[in-house]
Amino acid sequence: MRRLNYKKVFIFLFCLTAAIGTMGLAIKSLAFDKKKTVSAYTNDENYPEADIQTYVKDNTKGGYSVSRPVIHVENIDKQLESYIKKEIKDYEMKWKSSDVKASELNLTYKILHFSKQTFTISFDKYEQVEGKKHSESKIFTYDIPSEQKLSLENIFAPDTDYLSVLSEIVFEELTAREKDSISKSLIKKETQLTASNFDSFSIFKDTLVFYVKTDDSTKVQTIAINKELFKDSLLDSYQSKELNEDRVKEWQPKHIVAKLPEKQWIDPAKKVIALTFDDGPHPSHTMSILKDLEKYDAHATFFVLGNRVQHYPEVLQKMLEQGNEIGNHSWDHPQLTRLDNEKIKGQIQSTQDAIDQATGSEPSLIRPPYGAINDNVREDMDYLKVVLWDIDPEDWKYRNEKKIVNNVMSEAKDGKVILMHDIYQTSAAAAGKIIHQLHDMGYQMVTISEMEKVQKDRELSGISVNE
Repeated sequence: MRRLNYKKVFIFLFCLTAAIGTMGLAIKSLAFDKKKTVSAYTNDENYPEADIQTYVKDNTKGGYSVSRPVIHVENIDKQLESYIKKEIKDYEMKWKSSDVKASELNLTYKILHFSKQTFTISFDKYEQVEGKKHSESKIFTYDIPSEQKLSLENIFAPDTDYLSVLSEIVFEELTAREKDSISKSLIKKETQLTASNFDSFSIFKDTLVFYVKTDDSTKVQTIAINKELFKDSLLDSYQSKELNEDRVKEWQPKHIVAKLPEKQWIDPAKKVIALTFDDGPHPSHTMSILKDLEKYDAHATFFVLGNRVQHYPEVLQKMLEQGNEIGNHSWDHPQLTRLDNEKIKGQIQSTQDAIDQATGSEPSLIRPPYGAINDNVREDMDYLKVVLWDIDPEDWKYRNEKKIVNNVMSEAKDGKVILMHDIYQTSAAAAGKIIHQLHDMGYQMVTISEMEKVQKDRELSGISVNE
């Protein structure tokens, strides 16, 4: 019988103990890390069919709180999980290479729409690493039957003109809202927009909702468009009211675009000029000018007298019907700088009221008689924009058609405002020739407000026009 080698046994037991101790430390370490990163499920209060999965790591450096929905559609859930894990991985790579102790990642979400057909989610991210703060939002829409993320091309029929229609609508909406924050790429309409400009959207029961970023990348404009405007291009499954009604409560946008923009569009890259007419309306001379404007798809601004408006309301209605603009020119043409405040207010407000009664709206522009204005007058009409002129052919003095035409055309340039009077027959006849000649020279004849819009568009997009 062999004797037991106690020395070898002792060594074996010592190594085993050490190994167990090392394993214990490793297990304790793993438990520690697991304790640091917690994954939890809770119910989504807004959508009972969805759960919320939250990853939290409580640490000064490398800490984060990230959430995503679980909607129990396998491939969509996988894509959402992949997205947030990539965000966590990218964040960890940044803070691990940083010498600054404090860092933070916060990623939250909001379900924007959840129907039988589609699911739209918005992720809001806030990140701080090395003292640099970064915020961004991303919106994804998924088709539930196919379990795939949607792009604009997926919801419209190929070979349809949906993109140009959408571009026109969005351009007009952004221009009307906040000119200072319009994306320059949307201003440059000589360049065809691509679907990537509209990659964030929701498909509602009755509307398509687009989330358009402006120059300030943190600011998003929400534009809701009635699906009827895309009835010939939107695919049937996304047209369906039943399939696209929200499972909980259909959100109703405050403003829905229900009609297409008017076809006429002013190209900021081409010459513009503004015709303005004072002292009307006149039942025949003004109507003659309106006829010539309509013939060449031209617009003008008419500064009218209140005491004439009350007699010819139908002329003002025709002005607006054709896309022209109306401004205030006082009640009976006094020099306002010679009047006291009460009389100035009376001249202005009585004319505002007369125009409102004739057309249903008050003007926002005013041209004081003779162009006479001072601080006292400005004080009483600070809610109106004062409009003067650049070119004065003195048609009131020279009742000569040829001379009036020559005086205007010799000074015509891009961006100029022309002053004429629509109460004289010679002025009306001259206006017809001027409109014809300006059209042949490539001018776009616009209202004062349209002129301002063109100037702003040029400023934002860096367009300059060479004569």
